[in-house]
Amino acid sequence: MTARPSPRLRTVRANFVRFACCFAFVLGLGYAPAACSSGSDHHPPSVVDHTGTSAAAGRTVTTAGGGPSGGSGANDEAGDTSSNAGESAAGQSVGGSNDGGTGRAPPGPALCSETANWSGAAKVPVVSTTSPEQLLSITPDELDLAFSRGDALYVAHRATPTGAFTVGDAIPVPLGWSSAQGVALSADGKRLVLISSDQRALGELTRADRSSTFSSEPDQDAFTTVNQGPSFSGNIYSAPVLSADDQQLFLSSLAPGGASTVVASTRSPGEVWTAPTRVIAALDGSANARRLPTAISADGRTLFYFNEQTMKEEARWRDEPQLNSPLYDMVDLGVRRGAQPNAACDRLYSIAAGDVVVEQN
Repeated sequence: MTARPSPRLRTVRANFVRFACCFAFVLGLGYAPAACSSGSDHHPPSVVDHTGTSAAAGRTVTTAGGGPSGGSGANDEAGDTSSNAGESAAGQSVGGSNDGGTGRAPPGPALCSETANWSGAAKVPVVSTTSPEQLLSITPDELDLAFSRGDALYVAHRATPTGAFTVGDAIPVPLGWSSAQGVALSADGKRLVLISSDQRALGELTRADRSSTFSSEPDQDAFTTVNQGPSFSGNIYSAPVLSADDQQLFLSSLAPGGASTVVASTRSPGEVWTAPTRVIAALDGSANARRLPTAISADGRTLFYFNEQTMKEEARWRDEPQLNSPLYDMVDLGVRRGAQPNAACDRLYSIAAGDVVVEQN
């Protein structure tokens, strides 16, 4: 099996490619890939990668696609996380890599390719209307999609991944709870995670099957430990994301002092979620520059999130689905806010100009 190129070699290769493409463009050869362009804020462009180095992650960082022309690129400086976690800082930013020359074979390719060519954006029929919609969560099998239209929360359903969605009545959000800070659908579509209006608690609405209505009051039993954190730290939560196996929960956590980070909680099937721990320093930010999780791939190796500092969607990769496997390579997904892949990671849902759209790889 071919070993993964070292970060130094990958950087040299990428710099050579960047120089060659720009030199060709200067000579008038008509070839101007993303590495030579400034991007666009129009329809989501195809993703073409170009590579640099990340001091924060210590690994290669890959950026791709064109975002708003005013974007400055990722700047993942760590915020003040001493008071940020309030949740245990269990060393999630170190260890767990397969790069240490231990004799272990390099990991196989992740479901989501770092060089995916997302293109052909099309509005999702029935879900996207003349009113503005926000994509909140979609199940990996693409059968259930949670979204907001105005101030109303909906969960649309369809029988097949390519069929038309049926959008029923809006889901009544209980008093003291909100969908404004994000929601998360479980992979089976039977649970809908909400955040309280004060952002200090998580709860979930449940239903017996996908054709039934959701319960009227959130059940907080599974989140007892998660909800204890804000009582001591004063932190507030947003942007919940559930893994496909229902064993990892990602959140944005904001401290009273203004430092923010991405935290994650784990559990065994049917158990209570553990206390959230900080994921990686590169995902630290501030009150106005949070990293908001939007999805985790079905194999648990790619985390998608919106970067409020650059106002772009980004994704990071890890070698293994465990939380102690560090996230390294970063791809800039440009204007694809709220990006969420299907189980095979060959279709990507996001928001464009107030519509929920889907692209193909």
